[in-house]
Amino acid sequence: MPPGQRRDQLLDGALGLIAEGGFDALTMEAVARRSGVTKPVVYELYANRAEVIAALLHREAERATAQVLGAMPTTDFGDRSPEDVYTDTVRAFINAVVASPERWRLVLLPPEGTPVEFRQQVALVRARVLAHVNSLAELGLKALGSTGLDAELLGHTMLALAEMAGRLVITDPERFTPDRLVAFVGQVAHLLPTS
Repeated sequence: MPPGQRRDQLLDGALGLIAEGGFDALTMEAVARRSGVTKPVVYELYANRAEVIAALLHREAERATAQVLGAMPTTDFGDRSPEDVYTDTVRAFINAVVASPERWRLVLLPPEGTPVEFRQQVALVRARVLAHVNSLAELGLKALGSTGLDAELLGHTMLALAEMAGRLVITDPERFTPDRLVAFVGQVAHLLPTS
């Protein structure tokens, strides 16, 4: 197997271990067992547990960032309403969470023992996403002709609602289905006052 594929295989195994048992469950032996390889194969690519964790957290942060930013519209809503743009964005985000629950559990519900560096990386990405959401909130309010709401606070609320939906679909997917969550987000979005 080419080294790039092997790295992904090992990191997928490491992610599964963390999702099931937190960072304490991640050992070189456990990664090997979970990945269906021998320990020497793991050591060929990673010198120690810290390297596995660093590589995993880097990969997952990059992938999560790409998923979030890919779900967000540019500054042009086209012919769609701001409410529909937001609802569609949250739908895309929830679908990303459902498609990669282990990744998003690590981001939205980090287990005990999550390295400080990863928490800091998540905070930086969240700040970047929030800045974009705030811009979209401002554009949306202008498009609606609504000047009575604080765009920055609306942006914080929009992001918090999306994050809450992500947490709910991870922790109780049978009760909080994507359809239920998206319908609720759409209802909330359409409560915004116009003019």
